[in-house]
Amino acid sequence: MLLSEYQWSRNPRGMHNFSAAARMDLGKLVQMHMGWAKLVTLGPDYLDLVEEMLKNGITPIVRVWRPRFGAGAPTSDLVGIWRAFFERGVRWFEFYNEPNLDNEWQEGHLPDWRDMEGTIIPILQNWLAFAEIIIGMGGYPAFPALSESVGIHYDVSRWLDVMMNYLAEQHYDRFRGIAQNGLWVATHPYIYNHFYQEGTNPLDARAAGAQRAWEPGWRFEYPYDPITQASKPGITSISGPADAPLGDPVGLVGMGYAFMKKFEMLFGGGAIPVVGTEGGINPVPKFPGEYHQLDTRFPGYSYESHGEATVAMFNWIAQSAPPWMFGVTLWKEDEYYVGDTGVTAVRRLSESPPIYKNVPPLEPFGGIDPRERLKGPGPIHGTPDLHFVILAPGFQGDWFFEQGRAYYERFRPILLPSVDYLAYIPYERSVGVTLLTPPGMSEFMKAQISERYPYIWIDLLPIDQPEQVGQILNARAASGRKFG
Repeated sequence: MLLSEYQWSRNPRGMHNFSAAARMDLGKLVQMHMGWAKLVTLGPDYLDLVEEMLKNGITPIVRVWRPRFGAGAPTSDLVGIWRAFFERGVRWFEFYNEPNLDNEWQEGHLPDWRDMEGTIIPILQNWLAFAEIIIGMGGYPAFPALSESVGIHYDVSRWLDVMMNYLAEQHYDRFRGIAQNGLWVATHPYIYNHFYQEGTNPLDARAAGAQRAWEPGWRFEYPYDPITQASKPGITSISGPADAPLGDPVGLVGMGYAFMKKFEMLFGGGAIPVVGTEGGINPVPKFPGEYHQLDTRFPGYSYESHGEATVAMFNWIAQSAPPWMFGVTLWKEDEYYVGDTGVTAVRRLSESPPIYKNVPPLEPFGGIDPRERLKGPGPIHGTPDLHFVILAPGFQGDWFFEQGRAYYERFRPILLPSVDYLAYIPYERSVGVTLLTPPGMSEFMKAQISERYPYIWIDLLPIDQPEQVGQILNARAASGRKFG
């Protein structure tokens, strides 16, 4: 399927229901101009409601709730419920919800990304079965939403990495088949105050009271926004500096970017839909005077400004977000309706028309054979796992050890006789190469490595005379710099 072929309202606004036993208020959804509705249900309870939603331009997403479901398998009763909803027009389905959290599992089971046999493999084997069942009906199965948490056993970045690597290694063709026929990604972007509206320049953030939803300058691309990049240069949703080697995905599109990058690296992926099925600007201020500023790099938000920012968030998804970002269903109905009228976001959404998203016809795959990419080192997260020195033809190893002894003694790089040896480094390890060449050969040697091994960090050192090696490398050793 092309990205443009998925059936949905094209309206990024959404709301999550209060609980599996609580019926959503269709009138309130229509009032706020919603385009998505996330329904957690106990069974075929809301069949009439989804029909009315679809008539009103609201796309339902259905997940059947079972307590502490863990890595439960698709059962005949679940299949029957999914089919009943599909026959009423539902196409978007979720199965697992935050499997990296303890409360989603049976008592006594600690879900851990390092537990392949007891946690990861059962989840993915049963998820693959679910996805193929939904596709067989003609629906769209969600890749499981992970809680954007950072504790050691439930760290979201490690969970995503392990899950995607297992699918690539054990179910490569099967997963690609699912991705070609309706896969989408569920995320839970609780974005806190990881956003701002520019003032006079990209690093100047307006105070909460000066923010206006329909004025330009909104930044929701965390961690790729200017403020984050200024404080942690080069950080991404999957990699970063030494104090954040796994990056930071806790933003509106962070987990979407993280999935897409791994999808591209491991499967040759292009673009598939991402929907935040829980999230928004949280916590929701419920009373005048309430103010939240979890991250002091960014301005906080108030009871009043929360409404402006929520409208701006949906407008940004429609106009500025990556084409694969389809929307967010706000967590949750009772959080936004305090009293009869609701919080300021309810009022501002109700009086503001939605902006519909134009979706281009992008392919689910980019035409690159990723199995070739699995030969040789993988991406760097923070600093490279391995450090090699490669000498251009004609340069001698003993010459390097003689001239660069202080550098070698401090950093202990491995001297490789040929670029060809890099093919034996497993994809799970990352590599930095210090490349010593004459100036006339430097670009050729660099291209010889980068074209075959795109994830290697190349530390290029063009030299004319042997004594230059000692001068440069030993100066690095004295200052503690492994790479230039």
